Amino acid sequence: METSPKRGICSFSHQRSRSDAEAHLRQLMQQGPLKALISALSPAELYLVGGSVRDAFLTSAETDLDIATSLTALEVKERCERHGIRIVETGIQHGTVLAVIDEVHIEVTTFRVPSSRDVHTTARDITTDLSGRDFTINALAFDIATSQFIDPFSGLSDLEHRIVRGVGSAEERFVEDPLRILRMVRFSTAQGRAIEDTTLAAAKKQVALLAKISPERIKGELDKILMSPFPHLGVRTIHEIGGLPFSFPELIPSVGFEQNKFHIHDVFDHTLWVLERTPADLILRWSAIFHDIGKPHTLSVDPDGSRHFYSHETVSEDISKKRMKELRFSTDDTRAIASIVRHHMRPLDCGAPGVRRIIRDLGPQLTQWRQFKAADSPPTFSEAEFLSVANRFDQLLATELAKMSGPSYGKLAITGEDLKTLGVTAGPHMGKLIKELEELVIEDPSVNTKENLMAEAQKRI
Repeated sequence: METSPKRGICSFSHQRSRSDAEAHLRQLMQQGPLKALISALSPAELYLVGGSVRDAFLTSAETDLDIATSLTALEVKERCERHGIRIVETGIQHGTVLAVIDEVHIEVTTFRVPSSRDVHTTARDITTDLSGRDFTINALAFDIATSQFIDPFSGLSDLEHRIVRGVGSAEERFVEDPLRILRMVRFSTAQGRAIEDTTLAAAKKQVALLAKISPERIKGELDKILMSPFPHLGVRTIHEIGGLPFSFPELIPSVGFEQNKFHIHDVFDHTLWVLERTPADLILRWSAIFHDIGKPHTLSVDPDGSRHFYSHETVSEDISKKRMKELRFSTDDTRAIASIVRHHMRPLDCGAPGVRRIIRDLGPQLTQWRQFKAADSPPTFSEAEFLSVANRFDQLLATELAKMSGPSYGKLAITGEDLKTLGVTAGPHMGKLIKELEELVIEDPSVNTKENLMAEAQKRI
């Protein structure tokens, strides 16, 4: 029995008809790199497989090119080299090589017997190869010679009806590679499809196997889920199948955790609400995941029952940094996400000095932070109320950014050398004094003269 479409299904990109998908793939095969590779490998059984076939039915998808063939990897390598095509031996022992033509990468793999992940066992035909794919919508091939779809598992029907179904035994597919459980989430609710019931049950049964998957592979799939059209539905599905401990463990305490009068959701639902509203930017979407994870750890309750989460943004930053380290985030991405999380409570309803401090503190993340503030606007605010505050902030921001074109913007009129003439020695005391003077200038830029600042410094020594 198939899952009811009411399971969080939304419209995705428009789907092409079968005839239009065929035309799209025929046109693709006439493009330079793929055409050159097909010519080099012929005669042989050659099939487009994987995402390029599935996504031929979508009008807004771009997918890597993969070819399945009866040729061995060595035969592919030899034929390509005879035609001057560069080959990268990415996994020749597993029957796979990468052809590189005009910077376009095309993976070519010999027909494979299912379940032979460690040692490549050559299959006799494309149907056997497809029987080891994860889901029916990915177990499609397009015969390059005849321009016909090969569809032994009714994947075209499942594509049409927006259903994700395991090939053969879904449970066996998940045991072979548990990461497929997260791939199921990506291809299903995160992209506007339903999950077939037995496939969903198998995912719930085997979800603990995700603990065996490397952090790098987990992150790679989570990135794709978060960049899908409906990331909030994907994360909710991960929770429903019991997958949070292996993907977003920091969200577990947020489930059902009550907030306060300024919110209409618990922390988990609020996180998904913000995620849904966040632009398709990986930094922003991870920021949405992390921004309130500190709330369950910072709760305080007044005698009248009012709930507070003081400094939760600092705790959220600390927890998110730890998780990003575990998932092997890059240094730049860690710094950017941590900055947005740390400053996400900074108000838009501030004066010019507050805007100047935000410019200083956010630095290169200023634009992303402003986008995040729109996604994280208080749900108890009306749209008109938020826009009124936001527009005023944007006007002040534009004014201050225009001033930044001046060569002396933000630069103190005195230096450490000037302070030394007052008897201040280099070190923590001088650093503290300079920061105090910077705050004065941020509050009132008109005081930024050498005379004023030297006098102010003299008072503070």
